[in-house]
Amino acid sequence: MPKPDKKMIAKTMRSMDLCMMTTHGPDGTLNSRPMSNNAQVDYDGDSYFFTAPDTRKLRDIARDDHVALDFQNEGVWLTIRGTASVHDDPELIKEHWTPDIEKWFGHGPDEQDGVLIIKVTADEAELYGENEGVVDMGG
Repeated sequence: MPKPDKKMIAKTMRSMDLCMMTTHGPDGTLNSRPMSNNAQVDYDGDSYFFTAPDTRKLRDIARDDHVALDFQNEGVWLTIRGTASVHDDPELIKEHWTPDIEKWFGHGPDEQDGVLIIKVTADEAELYGENEGVVDMGG
């Protein structure tokens, strides 16, 4: 079995949409919630997630920007450890917007009140399954 590399991580990500995003709470607890990367799985080391502005995950990220993303699909498990940043850039929001997001926010990408985007830049990826190993993502 070949050792995982960035190319293998990118290929694996193409079949994965939903993940659990884990952040650090104020008392050090781990807080996880399901998130979707909105089927944008041409993975280059960055993942994007939409959020409302007043959420626990954003408060957690403001205190500690280290996060984990845990994906699973058909006998493959992938953990991404990285750094989160929060953006309100209209162009970035439009670039990553998909029609499915409208059901969460009640409007399209041109009306961006109440919409932020979390960018997670991968530092390290760990793959489990047929091919296993840790990959330095250079984030």
